[in-house]
Amino acid sequence: MISSSPIRRADVLWRDTLDAVLVRPPGGVEVVKLAGTGRALWAALEEPQRFTDLCADLGATHDAEVSVIAADLAPVVSDLIARGVLAGHDTSPHHDD
Repeated sequence: MISSSPIRRADVLWRDTLDAVLVRPPGGVEVVKLAGTGRALWAALEEPQRFTDLCADLGATHDAEVSVIAADLAPVVSDLIARGVLAGHDTSPHHDD
């Protein structure tokens, strides 16, 4: 499970089209196309939220099991963070031992 609050990066260029959201990370030449439920993911990530809350919200919107949504979204969110499209803010508890 992802232990961060993903959010859109403010410096990412993006455009909402009729059938997809097109995103280009800063300094990138490759455009990432978010179609289908990827558009809902992009809309939901306007504000940071815990990954579990994101999955619950999208599950409710699409009438799907949260566990299925989480399994589907985890690799997508990780990939978008790796590509520089999303930023991940750590929300896991920190303990000084």
